[in-house]
This record gives sequence, C-alpha cells and structure tokens, in this order.
Amino acid sequence: MDELAIRIMPSGHGWSARDFIPESHRSLPMLRVFLPLEDERGVLVRWSTFSEFGRASASVDWFELADRVADEHPMVRDLLPCQGVLDDATANALRDAVGDIDLHSFQWDGYGDAPQDAARRRIFGDDYSELPPGNSALQAGARVAAFAWDDGGRLAWGSRLYPDSLVVAAEPAIYRQLVDDQRLDTISIIAERDTLPPSSGD
Repeated sequence: MDELAIRIMPSGHGWSARDFIPESHRSLPMLRVFLPLEDERGVLVRWSTFSEFGRASASVDWFELADRVADEHPMVRDLLPCQGVLDDATANALRDAVGDIDLHSFQWDGYGDAPQDAARRRIFGDDYSELPPGNSALQAGARVAAFAWDDGGRLAWGSRLYPDSLVVAAEPAIYRQLVDDQRLDTISIIAERDTLPPSSGD
C-alpha cells in the first residue's frame, strides 16, 4: 500500500506539519515533540534551554534558533542532534502516553536495519518497512519509528528523516498528557499554519 492509500502526502503548500499525519487522524489535536540534543560530554540539552516555548511557534527551526542564541550561548554550535535516537526520559514519556494502543509503525529502509520479510509501503516517495508489533517504535537508545498510527483514530505521528522532532496527533487525553509531561519539550500545532522544517540531524 502506498501514500495514496494511507493519505500521507505533501499538500502542495510546502511541508505542512499535518502532511506528516495520515488523513484519518488529522482532525485530532496536534503538537510537535522536540527531541533533545547532546553536548560534547554526552549531556542532554533541551530546545527549551534556548527558547521560551510558551511563546514559540511549532514551526521553529533549529538552525534559525541556534543563530539567534549563539552570541549568548556559543556552545549551541557544538551540540549534536539525536537523529531520532530516543533518550530514556523521552522514550518513557512517549510510552506512558501511548499506553497499550496497538500501532502500525514504519521505519525508512535507508537506515539499513529493516527486517527482510517486513511489509513495505511508499511514503513521500521512499520505501518504509513495518516494525514488529509491540513497543519497538519507542525504545530508548533506538531510533523512533518515522511514522506510526493506530486503527482507531486515536494517535499518530510522523517525522522527517534523521528527525529532531515528531509531529504528533492525539486524542485529547493523550494530547494533554504529552503537553503536561515535564520530561518533554512540546509546542501545540496550528494545523493551518505550522510547517515541519528540515531536521538538524539530516
């Protein structure tokens, strides 16, 4: 099945954040979850260290943010993007929110670790393989699934390659849990306005 069937497609108006969510889930509240970076000692550094997230747009671009704060925080230039690999706190927070929801989760074949017998789909013109059932999409120390969604229309997420953040669409209770979780940096998405800029990890 390809992107025409699951309805994950560019809108023709740039890379809108909602383009990364299946059409079946786009009526849900959306937010962007920002994945921490690492300094040269391996210490995690959150985006909110450099930006007042209460006022920021969900379209914030890491490269633009780094340019704005580099004079005050020179170390920002040396931070390493996680490229989608989850730290313990982020993985636990996401798993707590997902709970026992069964997800179809997919990873880009270009990473080179897809099972040979995995089901495949075309998304944004690239090949993605389905991950085994269970929590494999949200393991600490492993790259988060690029796309995931459930059959019940409760939860979905999507990302760019080597992601520095996720676009998440979730039913109100899960959405609120993610927003309120102090382990996460999040900004609510205005679907008609916000875009997903290029990843700092790509």
